Amino acid sequence: MKDLLAPSIMCGDLLNLEREIRIYEEAQADLIHFDIMDTTFTKTTMLPPMLVPMIKRATQIPVDIHVMVDRPERFIDTLLPICKDCYVSIHAEVTKELQNLLKEIKAAGGKPSVALNPGTSLCLMEEVAPLLDMALILNCNAGHGAKQDINIQMEDKIRRARALLDRAGRQDAMLEVDGNISFENAKKAQRCGANVFVLGTASIYRPDSGVVENMQRLREHLAK
Repeated sequence: MKDLLAPSIMCGDLLNLEREIRIYEEAQADLIHFDIMDTTFTKTTMLPPMLVPMIKRATQIPVDIHVMVDRPERFIDTLLPICKDCYVSIHAEVTKELQNLLKEIKAAGGKPSVALNPGTSLCLMEEVAPLLDMALILNCNAGHGAKQDINIQMEDKIRRARALLDRAGRQDAMLEVDGNISFENAKKAQRCGANVFVLGTASIYRPDSGVVENMQRLREHLAK
C-alpha cells in the first residue's frame, strides 16, 4: 500500500489555517490529521469539531480525525454529521461502546479506526478488527508531547497490529502511527508495517526548513 503523509494541523499556524491548508496542497499531503481533545482524556483542549466541515469545503485533502475524549458516545451526535469520507479514530480505552461507535461511523460514511495508547494491549481491538478501515498506534500517550523514540517494544506492537488486521481479513486497512514521528521513527514504523504517518514538530514543522521541503525529504527517506 502507498505510504500516506498526514500533517497535524494543530502544529501549524492556527491563526492562518487556510494558508496552512494551501501549504499542505503544495506539499501533496495525503491526509490532514485533526485532533479533538476536551481535557476528559487529555490535559489540554484542541481543535473544535466545527472546523472539520470548514476544512472539507476548503480542500480536497481528506481529513483524519483523532478523537481524544472520554466516553465518545456522548459526542457521537456531533461527529456523525461531519465524518463522511473521514478516517475517525476512537480510543479503545475510553468507551464500552466501541463496536457500536465504529458501526455508526461506518453507517455515516466515515472510515472507522481504533486508537491505542502505547501501554494499551492490542487485544482491545481484536474483536472489532473486521470493522476497521484503519488502526492508530500511538508512540506516546494521547495529548502528551513526549519526545519518545520508537523502541523495540513499539516496533513489535506495530508488527502485531499489522498481523492482527491481516488475520481479520483487513489487509486493505491502513496502519497509522502518531507521536514524535521523526524521519527515523517513520522509517522504523514503516519497516514494521505502518503506512500512515502523522507529522508534526519532530518532522515537518522544524525551524531549519519549511513544510513543503520537509515532506518531500520524508517521502524520499521512506522510499529508500
